[in-house]
Amino acid sequence: MRKSLIAITSFLRIFAWCIPFSWRASRYYTLLRIAGEVARPILAIGVSFLGKYVIDLLAGSWVVSDTYNTLLLLLAGLLGIALSRTLIQTITQYGQAMHSEIINNKISLTVIDRSLTADLEYFDNPAYHDKLMAVSRDSHAIAHILWSVISCISAGVSFIGVFAVLSRANMLYGLLMMAAAIPSSIAAARYTKALYMLSLDQLNGLRQQFYCQEIAFDRTYAQDMRLFNAGPRLLKRYQRIWQTLFTEKRNMSRKRAILTGFLDCLPEIVIILISVDIAFKILAGDATVGDYALYTGLVVQLSGAIQMFSYSAMQIYDNRLKIDNMKSIDQFKSQIPDTGALPLKEVVSIEFCNVSFTYPGANKPALDGMTFLLHKKQKAALVGLNGSGKSTLIKMLLRMYDPQSGTIKINGIDIKQYKMTELRANFSVFFQEMRNYSFTLRENFTFGDAGNDDEDNNDVEAAAMLSLHSAYCGDIISKSEKGLETALTRSFDEDGIELSGGQHQKLALARTFFRRHTALILDEPSSNLDPLAEQKIFENLHHVIAGKMAIFTSHRLSNVSLADRILVLENGKVVEDGTQAELLRNKQRYAELFTYQKERYTVES
Repeated sequence: MRKSLIAITSFLRIFAWCIPFSWRASRYYTLLRIAGEVARPILAIGVSFLGKYVIDLLAGSWVVSDTYNTLLLLLAGLLGIALSRTLIQTITQYGQAMHSEIINNKISLTVIDRSLTADLEYFDNPAYHDKLMAVSRDSHAIAHILWSVISCISAGVSFIGVFAVLSRANMLYGLLMMAAAIPSSIAAARYTKALYMLSLDQLNGLRQQFYCQEIAFDRTYAQDMRLFNAGPRLLKRYQRIWQTLFTEKRNMSRKRAILTGFLDCLPEIVIILISVDIAFKILAGDATVGDYALYTGLVVQLSGAIQMFSYSAMQIYDNRLKIDNMKSIDQFKSQIPDTGALPLKEVVSIEFCNVSFTYPGANKPALDGMTFLLHKKQKAALVGLNGSGKSTLIKMLLRMYDPQSGTIKINGIDIKQYKMTELRANFSVFFQEMRNYSFTLRENFTFGDAGNDDEDNNDVEAAAMLSLHSAYCGDIISKSEKGLETALTRSFDEDGIELSGGQHQKLALARTFFRRHTALILDEPSSNLDPLAEQKIFENLHHVIAGKMAIFTSHRLSNVSLADRILVLENGKVVEDGTQAELLRNKQRYAELFTYQKERYTVES
């Protein structure tokens, strides 16, 4: 009893979620579909009755004064219903297609929004990627569940109307059909749930499949695939994953086909038994030939209504997991609350006060008591080996993560007290994992500063060209025959331009310079550049960062001469702090790294 109440409550909860969701997506299409689904069973009952009277009239069981006109009137009624059903079906199919598109778009927008606002740590969590994929994949299923809700309404109307008519002849007909139709529907719905649970278990394998496809399609891997002759191995890996997933799904589908195939025979047997009973009544003179057509037709309609109602109801109930999946994406809530209220107009100072942080799942802190203070107009270089904490420091400053202990201050105020958008708007950052977009050059620039997109085109172009020159992008400009409207890559435009790794880095730097800011951060800005481009860009940095705070990291210590302050990081701590001259005189960690790099470029005479 308790389980039944839980099931009913769960069903009603899903029902109550689906209708408002459908209504919010589109009131017009929701009403259109419900009206169409309610009208169809009513018209079907009307066809059964008119068909009975036509047969009785032709068989002589129904005697009227004007047979021909009555027959024409009945046939006209059948024609009117047939045309109405066709029209309603066409309109309903149109409404369903449009409504599904709107619902899928609404779900997609929700998933994209969640992904864009999720904390960075979730992107290192396989469960998060599985959840995103599940919701994205289930977007069509959720639209189908909404359709099942509306189908329930239609089946309910059909069941009530048909059962009432059949009960006039023999209530046993309706009860027998219910007993025969429900087991098949329940079995089908149960296996639908089992197959869905299997699909959830297979999500990680599916993502591996898609990853193999991405490697095959992605231009980035094209050269490696050919050089290493890795294509056959990639195909074998894809086939191996597919075979495992297919075998699991085939075994379960086979069991479903056997059981439901047997149970589907039960309603057909009952229909034959009812038909025999009515036929005997006709022979005995207790019914007309029209009654045979009416009641056998209604029995078939009742069977369909029962199956549709039970199947739709079970779909709604058992597929609540898909609805719950849709809702549960909210479980990945931001752990970095944007509760600050203070505005931030300019970065005057940056202070790390004993800041410590360990990435989720890591056994070693990325920052361990990090402490330093920077002032406006200082050009600070962060130096250290990989894993010393340079990139983590930048992410903490931008509140991509929050410290587990210690405080980060800007202008003497904890950064948590600033509005997140205000905090980040003051910084322009070149990330080590730089990316460009397969859009136009203009869109690549304005992605970095949405406010610039609203300004005069001439101003945008002037700012963009200045940024390109500052990033030593003459080779990119010469390729851009359409100016800022030139497409980057040929993924979507055959006239687009393809760039080398160094050119991509220059363009990403130019976008960083384009963004309005009061503090500039460059994380390994020259890793893919040739020596000449590297020299030119660092020479141009003087006017880009004039009067602003600047922080940059670089493995090449020859570039840190631009800095008037050098912080040497090791194991998440600042182990040295000073000018280059001071650090070289100290002959400690920085001097050791500097000497090592210097010796690599020293040629013995």
